[in-house]
Amino acid sequence: MIRVSLRQEVEQAMGLRFPAKNGEAMIEFEESMDTPRGAEALLNGLYRDPNEIKRNFHILYQVTSNLLEILMPRRARLKEWLEELPDQPKEAESFIRETSEEIKKHDRKAVQIEKDLINMLEESNIDDLFPLPLNVFAIISYSDPTVKLYLRTLGKLAEVLKLNPETLRQVVRIHFLYCLLLLTGLDMDGENYKRGSEDLVANGISAFFTLKHINKRNQEMKHCYLEWLKSWGSKKYMQIIPQESSIEKVHAAMIFWRRNPNITWEGACSIIESVESSEHTTNEYTTNEYTNTPFNERSKMRNFFD
Repeated sequence: MIRVSLRQEVEQAMGLRFPAKNGEAMIEFEESMDTPRGAEALLNGLYRDPNEIKRNFHILYQVTSNLLEILMPRRARLKEWLEELPDQPKEAESFIRETSEEIKKHDRKAVQIEKDLINMLEESNIDDLFPLPLNVFAIISYSDPTVKLYLRTLGKLAEVLKLNPETLRQVVRIHFLYCLLLLTGLDMDGENYKRGSEDLVANGISAFFTLKHINKRNQEMKHCYLEWLKSWGSKKYMQIIPQESSIEKVHAAMIFWRRNPNITWEGACSIIESVESSEHTTNEYTTNEYTNTPFNERSKMRNFFD
């Protein structure tokens, strides 16, 4: 269950509100232990082919055991000859030759297996594991807005990156709570989301507000969130809205973008920039109490839609 205080904080930050039914906010979150498609690489951990690596470790173990079965008796015999030489020199010569050949044979096999193992271990690089598709962590349904979180993949990511699993789950929930609000929420005029599936912009906006939210918390939350963002290649998402952007501008552009499916995010930002420039020339800047969206921006947005 999403805590009411968190919901209200998210609504206030984004300037939207969740639709309500019988006085309760409609927030659909599901936590699943299913294995989503595309998560196999992560669930295997850092090893590209763990079964093959285990097989080679087993072979190396057997070869090492065989070597020890030769070396241990040889060591004992050599220790005896340190104290008293064998009766026949040929006996020592034959023993040394035979055991030497056996050692060389097993050693050659061990060297080859070691090379194969080293190559496989070098290929099992953490950088090769990422980026992962975002949908291995969660899926948002746009038609019937719900969020399905995959706990197994989040837990495995925490293990691989040495993150606190509960903190990681917490920040991911916050991200998708913002995303769910973006898709289902009502704005100041009761308008809802009018666009289709646009993951790039939706997650970019959600990341912007989530980082603002988490910056007020502790460093562990911020570290977990940033590591999670990097794990699914969020760089292109983060470029949608630079963190230094004005919250007021992002609010206005977001509302404008949500209402009109014919305008791109870049187009919405450009229009808001032109509105702000116009306002500066007239020095009129009245702010709405609920959304902190400038009055003139709201008026011009309405004119645009009308």
